[in-house]
Amino acid sequence: MGGAEYQIACLLDALATLDRYEIDYLAYHVAPDFHPEGYRIVRIGNGGDAPRWGYITHALPLYRALREIQPDVIYQRVGGGYTAIAAYFARRHGARLIWHVAHDADLIPNATLAGRNPIRRYLERRSIEYGLRRAHHIVVQTDRQAALLRENYQRTADVVLANFHPQPREAIDKSGPLRVLWVANLKPWKQPDAFVRLATALSDLKEVRFVMIGAEAGGAGHEAVMRDIRSAANIDYLGALSQSAVNELLASAHVFVNTSLHEGFPNTFIQAWMREVPVVSLHVNPDGVFDREAIGIHAGTEERLAQAVRMLVTDPVTRAEYALRARSHATLQHSLRNVDVLVKLIDACVRGRPGL
Repeated sequence: MGGAEYQIACLLDALATLDRYEIDYLAYHVAPDFHPEGYRIVRIGNGGDAPRWGYITHALPLYRALREIQPDVIYQRVGGGYTAIAAYFARRHGARLIWHVAHDADLIPNATLAGRNPIRRYLERRSIEYGLRRAHHIVVQTDRQAALLRENYQRTADVVLANFHPQPREAIDKSGPLRVLWVANLKPWKQPDAFVRLATALSDLKEVRFVMIGAEAGGAGHEAVMRDIRSAANIDYLGALSQSAVNELLASAHVFVNTSLHEGFPNTFIQAWMREVPVVSLHVNPDGVFDREAIGIHAGTEERLAQAVRMLVTDPVTRAEYALRARSHATLQHSLRNVDVLVKLIDACVRGRPGL
């Protein structure tokens, strides 16, 4: 699952323990061997590859499923076709829609993630804008997202809520070989090629392994990137792994690198910080967190990215200081206590109140 899906999973677990809701989770991709506790999964579509023209093509089956369930509250995360369908249903049937922003690009007119065909890009953009204008409540991850929502769509976010994670269960042990981790699906805008160039630039550090985790995603230049990954002597490509497997690797890793062009608030940052791994980010710096907190480094350029990673892997004292501050920050700002804010919003919707 991706970061947004993981956040939904954490919310579902919290809601299920309260035992005061009937919960249906509507989704396209459903693992056949997964059996949820405390909620029901309703699959939309056949669960194959993402539809060529985007998820707005699921309008009919999703609308039918919602009509059968007749929800009081709809919580929807990730902007796209489902946002519009949920908003349309909610307005027609008296449900309250909570839309939770997952990506900065959702709030920028005419912005889109790479890899979509022009028709899909158009349909997704229009779907997001239809939904965000009609959602009853909007939750954002960062102050930047709140500002984008206000400036571009003249709406005020109901809640600015940091992502949340459970505390680590893994034994944190940094005594093994030095490892620099990169975790993401290999989409063009995640820039896996930038991590390959980083590994090449630091190939003189013979004791350091550069580990890449994530599913292949196709797109322009993908085959060339995969050739470079497989031919690099200091890169270990592990493919797609579960959240628990990623967390196990983070518990023994020394540096985490993000090379994405843009994000919302990467869940991998929190996973790394909680496991005492400083983050070095090429571009993403949510609300300037790296400027305020010494828990990682915002590089800005690939040259500075290489310099920052080299410093952290060769200076164990400084790396340890970053690591301890990172865990303290994540525990304070990104614990499961944040889920309570969403629960209160859902409760307010159920009671028919206009807000918190």
